Amino acid sequence: MTRPLRQDAAERREKLLLAAETAFARDGLDAPLHLIAEQAGVGRATLYRNFADRSELALAVFLKQIDDLAQRTRAQLDDPDVFIWFLEQMTRLMLDSAGLSSAIRDLKDEALAPIRQGLKAAGAEALAVSQAAGRVRPDLTVEDIRVLALMLGAPSRTAPAKAREALSLRDRKS
Repeated sequence: MTRPLRQDAAERREKLLLAAETAFARDGLDAPLHLIAEQAGVGRATLYRNFADRSELALAVFLKQIDDLAQRTRAQLDDPDVFIWFLEQMTRLMLDSAGLSSAIRDLKDEALAPIRQGLKAAGAEALAVSQAAGRVRPDLTVEDIRVLALMLGAPSRTAPAKAREALSLRDRKS
């Protein structure tokens, strides 16, 4: 059993995650780790004490983004179209984090389990609300969310500009 981090250690870890998220978005996954540590205001040893390597840091950043999406989804549960909103946000996340998602795609299933569980839980709540409101087909299941996530991630690898354009058109209609 792992002990919870001391408050100062937890704060440093959070600063590292925020700096990594910014650096990965700006420079891709090749962002120099020493610059991430510097941006977070910590030394390299602190970075490596928290994250063994670049993949572990990328996984932690992506998991944080999934957790954020889950929290924002729960805040939208009074909207009958929350499942559509969830899918749009998931698409944006896949586009904005294309490098992260491709970096973790090859990780073992047990490493990806928290990400899948987070998406599944948030999606299930949103799906139930939208189905109850008659906005989503009643035969769509929680298991379909994983397939949807894979399909939504495909444009981030093949045609990100077109995917962003489609989302912006959707935004203008709203």
